[in-house]
Amino acid sequence: MASIFKKALTIFLVAFVLAAPTAAYERIVSLYPGHTDNIVALGGQSRLVGLSKNDDPSRLPELPRFAPNVGAEALLALKPDLVLTRTLVEKQNPELRGVLERAGVPMMLIDPPSWSGFVAYLRELAPLIGVAPQTAEAQLAQTCDEIRQTAAARRGGRPAPSVFVEATAKELHTCAPDSWAAHLIELAGGANTAAGAEPIRRGSAVAPWGLERVMKLLAEGLDVYLVQHGPMNRASLDEVKARPWAKALAAVTVAQIPEYWLSRPSLLGLTAGGAELIRIFYGE
Repeated sequence: MASIFKKALTIFLVAFVLAAPTAAYERIVSLYPGHTDNIVALGGQSRLVGLSKNDDPSRLPELPRFAPNVGAEALLALKPDLVLTRTLVEKQNPELRGVLERAGVPMMLIDPPSWSGFVAYLRELAPLIGVAPQTAEAQLAQTCDEIRQTAAARRGGRPAPSVFVEATAKELHTCAPDSWAAHLIELAGGANTAAGAEPIRRGSAVAPWGLERVMKLLAEGLDVYLVQHGPMNRASLDEVKARPWAKALAAVTVAQIPEYWLSRPSLLGLTAGGAELIRIFYGE
């Protein structure tokens, strides 16, 4: 009888541990801007004590910023109870985790999600800042609905504008069909003309396209040539318009959008990027 009771108690305790929400943290260092954006969007900015140097300069400017190769001592000086990062950053600084954890500070890796994985990402991130997963999921659904409804109202029954995304100027790569950028363009009412592009490698957000295929799109009547601007593509609008083939863009809306709005998986990026795409597609 006692053994049965102990077994039942063990099963109950295991189930309780698995079902219990992740503890919220009070002093978080975020070493990836996407995590920062989502923490801010979910109302957890007061829990942040340090950011990545790649974060938006206007985002919490009073907080210290750190490069990927930051030493553990600089982070420990902030007395964090969690350092939140991604696999790419850890690869650039492989010694950091060991030093932090020996000092009693956990380091958690959460990689940027795909569009389809964004709900699971939010449900993992939200409890870290004391937000219920279902609240984060509802916020995402509301944001998407607002973008979709605004785009439909502005479109007013007109055909969806045909859009080409220049993800990188080199070899004119575009966004992969299953990328965050491609989904956001569709959500904002645009039609991705490079939907047949094949990613450079499985899971990549960019895909080869090339000048010849761009010229074909322009000849067929492209509406919007969208230049993603950021670390992947430093080309300015002036540089685009100075290219030898730029005359072919004469009848096309050529616009630039920040990479962190178009391609970074975040609630803030959805809101700002969706609004900017709608403005580009349909005017002020």
